[in-house]
Amino acid sequence: MILIELARPEWFLLIPFLLAITLLSHYFAHKIKKSLEVFHYPPVYRLIRISARKDLRKHSWRSISLALKITIVLLTAFSLAGPTLATVGETSRIVEVPMVEEKDVVHGIILAVDVSSSMGFGDVNPSRLDAVKSMLVEFVGNASEKVRFGIVTFDAEIRSSLPLTEDKGKVVSALEELKPSDALPCLEEVTDVGYGIKTAVAMLTPYTSSPGPYAIVLVSDGYANYGFPDPFSSVSSAVKDAANKTIPIYAVHIAKIGLDSNPQLMQFIADETAGKFMESTSIEELRSVLDLLAKYHVPLKQWSAKIEIKTSIPQRIELGHILMIGAIIAVLLLWVGNYKHYKTWF
Repeated sequence: MILIELARPEWFLLIPFLLAITLLSHYFAHKIKKSLEVFHYPPVYRLIRISARKDLRKHSWRSISLALKITIVLLTAFSLAGPTLATVGETSRIVEVPMVEEKDVVHGIILAVDVSSSMGFGDVNPSRLDAVKSMLVEFVGNASEKVRFGIVTFDAEIRSSLPLTEDKGKVVSALEELKPSDALPCLEEVTDVGYGIKTAVAMLTPYTSSPGPYAIVLVSDGYANYGFPDPFSSVSSAVKDAANKTIPIYAVHIAKIGLDSNPQLMQFIADETAGKFMESTSIEELRSVLDLLAKYHVPLKQWSAKIEIKTSIPQRIELGHILMIGAIIAVLLLWVGNYKHYKTWF
C-alpha cells in the first residue's frame, strides 16, 4: 500500500490564488514581450521571421511556457505542504526450526533422581537437590499432556518410586518431598547409580513393546561408590540393559567440579544409550539444560526445517526536496525558452 501524507495541507488552499496570479502574469508578460519585439528585431528581420512563419514556434512556446509556470506553482505548493510517501516494505530471513515427528514424542519419562547425602552440598545454590527439584517441577508442569511421568529416587538403595502416571499433581508432590539422605557425605555415603538406572529401566520395560518411545532423565552428581560386583560394573550393566531396550538416558550432571562429582560417568551413561549429557553448575545453567529436552517432549529423531519469516517494515520518503528540485528545473527551462524566443527572462 502506498500513501502520501501531508505535513502542512493548508498550502493547497493557496493553489487557486497562485494559479490566478500565474495566468494574469502570463497574459501581461506576453503583451510586454510583443511590445519589446520592436526593439529586439529590426523591421526587415521581423518581416523575414513572419514570412518564414517562425511565429508558429512562439505560439507553441507560449503554451509550453504557460504549462511550465503552472507546473512550477503546483510543484512548489506540493513541496511546501511537506509531502511524505508512506510505503510498507518487507524483509525476510531464513531461520532453522527444530522439527520432530509425532511418533518420536515421548510417551513416558522416568525421573531417576540421586538423593544421596552429597546431593545436599551447597556448591550449587541453594543445594544440588533443591536446585534439581525446582527445575524438575517446572519441567513437568511445561510438559505435554501426552507425556506420563514416573519417579525413582536412590542412594545405595531405592528410596521411593512412582510408576508412570498422567497425574502431574502427584508427580510434582513427590518431587517437592525429595530430600538428601542423612548419611555423612564422603564418610558414610554409599551411592549405587547403576541400581537406580536398572530400576528405572525395569519400570519402563512393560511399556517398551507399545507404540511410542520412552526415556529416562537421570539427575545426579555422578558420584558412584557402590554396586555389584563393583560400582562401574553395576552402572555398565544397567546402561547395557537400557541400550538393548532402546531407552535413551538424558544424564544431567548437577555439581561443581570437585568433591563427590563424576561428570565422566554421566557422559558415559548418556553416550552408551544414545541420550544426551547435560552439565550444570547453577540454577540458571540447569534451566538451560532442561530446555534441551524441549520441555514438551524428548525427540529420538530431530531435524531442522528452514522457514522464511517475512517482516513488514513501514518506510517513509520525504518528497519535498524532490519536488522543489523539479520546480527549479522547470524555472530554468522557462528562463532558457523565454530568452531563446523573446530575448527576455520572463
